Amino acid sequence: MKKLIYREGNLLTNQFVEVIGQSCNCQNTFGSGIARTIREMYPDAYKADCDATKANTNILGNFSVGYIPADNNISSIRRIYNLYGQNLFGKGTRQTNYDALYSALEGMANDLIENDMDLPLPSVGFPYQMGSFRGGGSWDIVSRLIEVAFKDYPSDVIVYRLDAN
Repeated sequence: MKKLIYREGNLLTNQFVEVIGQSCNCQNTFGSGIARTIREMYPDAYKADCDATKANTNILGNFSVGYIPADNNISSIRRIYNLYGQNLFGKGTRQTNYDALYSALEGMANDLIENDMDLPLPSVGFPYQMGSFRGGGSWDIVSRLIEVAFKDYPSDVIVYRLDAN
């Protein structure tokens, strides 16, 4: 099983991650949490979600990919995977669908391994408590899903916990 690396800091502005995976709902909102910040900082990730909505491919278990221009001057991030692990959003009930999130994570890992021309493969980052804080899922379960989906991934898989200080 892949051992996740945990770091403190801002996933969206770091210089150690080239690819991000983030849990999304299928409603094309990008309205809160890290998704809202991604929408503001990396509009190409939101555009990928909009394109997936138009193509009717923003369905549970699938993903879309936003390609980030190399001259973004913000970070080393070149791709953001929108992982459709929630159908809806809201409070009071678990919105994260573990099966769908795992399918999207597995699809992301396979896409990177099968289609990436850069060797070594890029480092991957995920936000701490993805699918848990706002999605109502258990971080223990979600982190295990990441570990299993990326078990054969040869590069670093890093979870960033935003330092609130």
